[in-house]
Amino acid sequence: MNISVLCKRSRYAILLIVLCAGLNTHAQTVAAPALTFAAMDGQKTRLYDLRGKIVLINFWATSCGICLKEMPDLIAAWRRYRSRGFEVIAVAMRYDEPEKIREYVRRQGVPFPVVFDQDGALAREFGQVNGTPTTFLIDKSGRRISRTVGVINFKKLRAFLEAQS
Repeated sequence: MNISVLCKRSRYAILLIVLCAGLNTHAQTVAAPALTFAAMDGQKTRLYDLRGKIVLINFWATSCGICLKEMPDLIAAWRRYRSRGFEVIAVAMRYDEPEKIREYVRRQGVPFPVVFDQDGALAREFGQVNGTPTTFLIDKSGRRISRTVGVINFKKLRAFLEAQS
């Protein structure tokens, strides 16, 4: 194996460790649930179909100030890294109001799928998500590598995404 490949793999492993240590509240790596997300605009996304990509799933609400504050950074990260295989799915909590969600999405120009978890099934599938924001990062093989409750550390997220190139 040549030195360049070895260095790149080592850098990836180190960044993955740092990401998991810095972003996780639960550091275990588990398979992501096999789900289909039905966005509010009718678009359907199967998590299985996103294998080979890094997927960020963000549980949020229009009543969550932190969520609203970090959404522009999430949009910017998606725009910057989508061509490198980065996907985002925003899941609005069941206690949110569909009209408020639609208005926020329209006003902010949210470019990725936004799902309304009307019956709370998605929150249950991801381990009883109750607080917002709660964010999951799923690796290219479909394994959940981090769970962040609270503000996303965008510096660490960007470093991780850069290492994936």
